[in-house]
Amino acid sequence: MDAFIFQFDAKRLRAIPPDYLGFLVASGHCCNELAILLPYIIYEHDLTRANDFEIAFILTRKFTVDRILISKISEYGKLCSKFFRDHEGSSDPLISELAKTFDPIAAKIKAAKWAAILRNTISFHYDPQHALTSLERLDDSHPLRVMAGPLKGLTLFEFAEEITSRPIFEAAGRGDIGKGMDTASSFIVELVNTITTFHARFTTSMFRVHGMVSERIQMKLRNRYCATPGDVRIPISVSAAYVKALQSKKLPKRRKSKRRVVSRKSV
Repeated sequence: MDAFIFQFDAKRLRAIPPDYLGFLVASGHCCNELAILLPYIIYEHDLTRANDFEIAFILTRKFTVDRILISKISEYGKLCSKFFRDHEGSSDPLISELAKTFDPIAAKIKAAKWAAILRNTISFHYDPQHALTSLERLDDSHPLRVMAGPLKGLTLFEFAEEITSRPIFEAAGRGDIGKGMDTASSFIVELVNTITTFHARFTTSMFRVHGMVSERIQMKLRNRYCATPGDVRIPISVSAAYVKALQSKKLPKRRKSKRRVVSRKSV
């Protein structure tokens, strides 16, 4: 698959007016984080064959990434709203067009009030009062757990996850925690797609107007450095350190099986 690197220098970038440039960089930084984090949800482990211990870790990993993404989306809404408010009535047709494009994005973020609560009480802040209030809402018989294994990385205080996160998903699903999880997932996928598309349009327009790109270098995106669901290639690969650890003699030996063993090769 062909891929391209577009190069320019700091002097060219400074040609963009400062009030536009600050937003361009901040918006781009947020979109980088959204694009980098999203695939970790796509490639999370399957729960089909997992036991209760494994499921607890898989879901906590997913919910942690979910929370970060949702909070980043919430922050992005504030960034854009301030930018367009500061440029309200601008004579620049590009800003007017972008403001109209952003309106439905802003409406969806604002409507998800549960996302703002998540951002303020769980993701970027750790609120003891929220934890106590959430615990009070649980029945006395509500089951809670701590997971512990022989390694430090296998300890999970699942009760804390259950107490702090449950009210958020219930709010997202209007009382139904299952629907709330689906709502959160749909919110992430839809908003990440629309936000990154929105920023790409803004960047392309700014670069075109100010003659930014001075050099285009064509490269190949190779399979060995990507995860490839279908025809979509995403730059995720297994590190050499991980492969080396798997091959290390220090790892506990597995019991021999009569089944045929197939060696795994890097893609």
